[in-house]
Amino acid sequence: MITAINKKYWMKALLGAFILLNLSCSQEKDQLVVISTPYGEMTAVLYDDTPIHKENFLKLTQQGQFDSVIFHRVIEYFMIQTGDVSTGVAGEAVDYTLDAEFMPEKYIHEKGALAAARTGDNVNPLKKSSGSQFYIVQGEIYDDEGLATRAERRQYLKLNGFFSRMLRSDRFPELIEKVEYHRAKSEEDSTYDFNAAYQQLVWNSIETIEKEFGDQSDPGYPDWAKEIYATKGGTPHLDGEYTVFGKVVEGLDVIDKIAAVETNQRDKPTEDVWMTVRVIEMPKSEVTKKYGIEYPKEK
Repeated sequence: MITAINKKYWMKALLGAFILLNLSCSQEKDQLVVISTPYGEMTAVLYDDTPIHKENFLKLTQQGQFDSVIFHRVIEYFMIQTGDVSTGVAGEAVDYTLDAEFMPEKYIHEKGALAAARTGDNVNPLKKSSGSQFYIVQGEIYDDEGLATRAERRQYLKLNGFFSRMLRSDRFPELIEKVEYHRAKSEEDSTYDFNAAYQQLVWNSIETIEKEFGDQSDPGYPDWAKEIYATKGGTPHLDGEYTVFGKVVEGLDVIDKIAAVETNQRDKPTEDVWMTVRVIEMPKSEVTKKYGIEYPKEK
């Protein structure tokens, strides 16, 4: 016989279970991606605050465009690059680019970072991303001295981008003349180092570049980024130059395995390393608890 007390108890229990079920069902979820390769699987989180890149990556994944795509550029201790959908089932490349979403104050090129590939500054001054190609960072460990060198490298890359744009303009004939002078010297003398002369010319043109494009001094790296680069590693000179839109949270060892494969002179693996990508769902609270990913607060 069910007494009034028992009935009240069971009603409370059912109500509690119903509330828990509703909370579980209504919990906001995120879409993670799993990149499967012959060397294992990598699970990656895509950042909510790089929405253009996240939405595009998920769209390509759900359309199956990444299926059978190969890692076409692999450089050990640097990165592994893929996403050229013309190498997979799609059979042709995408014909669009994405607006840059730089957030170097929050997302850096640490080991495991997913970042969008792009063409050079001389033809792409807005640093727009490829519509599909991306790379996953392996990188190296850097101490303070190494980071100072990387900051100098980052500054040079930026300066060279502006310098290349100026060479394409008829407003700076003196720069063109200097480049051609060094080029002619290298043609006359096979021992003449044109690349070294060109780099020095870029550094010597800082004043002209800054007059045209503003201050180009490098800000260096914040302490939290220095700690990551000193322990986990990465490719710090790319920060602020390429859009970082996610990171591998499981399967970092797979990056090392792919980075170590034999490659040809064009950095392409001598044996194809293919991938497939699928989407999985996970409550955001679980992603934060499991991987330490913090989501942007609702405004």
